[in-house]
Amino acid sequence: MSAAAHSLWSASGFERKILCPGSHVIASDVRDQTTYYAAEGTAAHQVLSWALQYKTPAAGFIGRYIDVEDHTIEVTAEMAEAVQVCLDYVTDVSGDMGVVLTEQRVNYSRSLGVPVSDAWGTADVIILLGDEIIVVDYKHGRGVEVEAHQNPQMSLYALGAIEGFSEYADFERVRMVISQPRARRAPSEWDTTPEALIAWADSVARAAIEDCAAAAVGRVEDYLRPGEKQCKFCRAKATCPALRDAVADTALGFTPASPEEFAVAGVSAADEHSPEDWLAAALSRVDMIEDWCKAIRTESERRLLAGMPVPGWKLVPGKRGARQWSSPQAAEELLRKTFRLTIEQAYDLKLISPTSAEKLKKSGVIGDRQWSRVQDLITQSDGKPHVAPASDPRPALEIVPVVAEFADLTLVA
Repeated sequence: MSAAAHSLWSASGFERKILCPGSHVIASDVRDQTTYYAAEGTAAHQVLSWALQYKTPAAGFIGRYIDVEDHTIEVTAEMAEAVQVCLDYVTDVSGDMGVVLTEQRVNYSRSLGVPVSDAWGTADVIILLGDEIIVVDYKHGRGVEVEAHQNPQMSLYALGAIEGFSEYADFERVRMVISQPRARRAPSEWDTTPEALIAWADSVARAAIEDCAAAAVGRVEDYLRPGEKQCKFCRAKATCPALRDAVADTALGFTPASPEEFAVAGVSAADEHSPEDWLAAALSRVDMIEDWCKAIRTESERRLLAGMPVPGWKLVPGKRGARQWSSPQAAEELLRKTFRLTIEQAYDLKLISPTSAEKLKKSGVIGDRQWSRVQDLITQSDGKPHVAPASDPRPALEIVPVVAEFADLTLVA
């Protein structure tokens, strides 16, 4: 029997289901779109896998293009540098005695008490090192730092790895590692025991599955629990009634009973409203809420920088800036004259943009006749559609629903 295409109890989304069981229901039918950044992360994982399989530095794949759904991602030097940090860690930890496995399918259904086809995932790297099993997860993102300590995703991967390789050794220690070099160079690690992970699965993980099941057959609103962690990457947050009410209660000072009340604080209506009604009403408040959020961040930062307290919050160092030469002239002399690097090796040469070419036309470097030939080589993509009020003077785009593009082949008797 072939394996299911998707894991019902995905490790990557399990923490959200622990914190908000209702999301298991309302997000199940929402299509997950692959953003460019997600595709970039997938490509970086591919480079990690290749480098481990072929035992070669990540830099060896610079310049390759990797197709990820609708995106084509180029392996850049910056990507290779980040992946190499994880590679170096794996090499150092495994040493001469460790067995390194990459892109390993692990199944943790037994720990969760669910069907085998419903709970599995792919671990980036598994290292078998005597009586210790090490699970390494590479994350290419730089925005949100992820900790390994008591991380549900890592715990599930580890449980699956322990069971999958139980014949290899009687593991006494489990080390879970998150390598996120674009956010911080040093990996986040958590050492624990198989017994501790099993106890977590028996209590916390199974309780979450029971709550998700209850949300599916009961009143889902009773199991929606909005919060920063669980809402951040939830596919249903734009239409989640609990998140909407939480934001409205904070921004407006009350929980609206209808879209009309949300939009203009008018008289509430008792009839049912569609998600589209709520979206339209919420759009009228988005600018206000975003401005309020920015004001909150700005004022909090101002107070903390002035040494004033904001209870529960503190200032921490931000991500360090990009590396640059302290003296470009000295660096140029060192590389060109002392090291005798060629022009191609010492400089990044890139064709000027159409905008820069137009500046040369205005300055007289490119003549009018020459410019007409340049224009033949210039293309410009259409502007990306965006939402605007119905009162906007620009004409509305005519969007044909996908279903309308298919012919009705139903036979009429």
